[in-house]
Amino acid sequence: MKTIGLLQMMLQSGLLVPVHPSSEFGIFKQLMIHIGDTQSLEFELSTYSSHLIHMKHFMENANGKTLFFIDELGSGSDPNLGGAFAEVILLELLRKHSFGVVTTHYLNLKVMAGKTAGIVNGAMAFDEKKLQPQYQLIVGKPGSSYTFSIAERIGLDKRLIEKARGLVEEDQYRLDKLLNRTEQDLRDIARKDKELERLIKENERLQKEMQQVMDKERHKQQVAVLREQNKISEDRIAYLKDMERKLKQITIEWKKEEDKQKVIKQMAALLFNRPESKKASKMQKKIESRYSEVGGAVKVGDKVKMKRNHQVGEVLEIKSKRAVVKLACCRCR
Repeated sequence: MKTIGLLQMMLQSGLLVPVHPSSEFGIFKQLMIHIGDTQSLEFELSTYSSHLIHMKHFMENANGKTLFFIDELGSGSDPNLGGAFAEVILLELLRKHSFGVVTTHYLNLKVMAGKTAGIVNGAMAFDEKKLQPQYQLIVGKPGSSYTFSIAERIGLDKRLIEKARGLVEEDQYRLDKLLNRTEQDLRDIARKDKELERLIKENERLQKEMQQVMDKERHKQQVAVLREQNKISEDRIAYLKDMERKLKQITIEWKKEEDKQKVIKQMAALLFNRPESKKASKMQKKIESRYSEVGGAVKVGDKVKMKRNHQVGEVLEIKSKRAVVKLACCRCR
């Protein structure tokens, strides 16, 4: 609580404060502090009377621009009576729209804070199993006083602890244990939430990587499709060029051939893609009856047969891997 007040004074003095970048501060005109035992023999003040004098000053002067700090509100008197006055004081400061931090062990204040708008419960985490403070503020839920846990931690005789525990009202003890268990459960939930958040981030990372892999695979498929389309286009172009060459040849034959019907049949077979397998088979048999195939390298003057149309021609010239052939028929060059 002193640290909060010190940071507030540093901020309003223009100094940098060691807090998280997302932290938010207000600017206040008044800071009211009541921490420690202010009893005085000189002024005949007991602990509780001194406490009430300070609280009277707070309630009379506080406003919406006030930041107050009260340690152990209502302490120094009977718990029931002091708790009742503590509620009245806290509600009056709330009515004045003041901001503040209050510490207390009174159960009635914890209950009131849980059902009153404008007041928020908070508790410092404590590991009851290890009997160690966690130095972590839990906002929104009231905390246990850890009376018996702290007694165990400092090494008080267990017999005395059990005896004291037996003197406490059952409902009071049960409620304190419930608060304690709630706090422990909240810590477990927070730890699980952190682990869940880590798993969610890991899942998002894996999804991103998977998406990248899928995008690469999709790109590969698109490239393969384009390559196949280009291959089909190349084949189509080659087919059209061959068709153009054949049509030019047929045009030349039309001028020279007396039997026009023969040329018309050739053109019809070419344009309408009529099967010429029978015709090719007859030409193949005719060639096989006149010639016999031999192996070896091709030389100038040799007779060769074209694979496509089974025509026979004479090799006139050989240029590298190409040969100039004079065909027996003028249909092909």
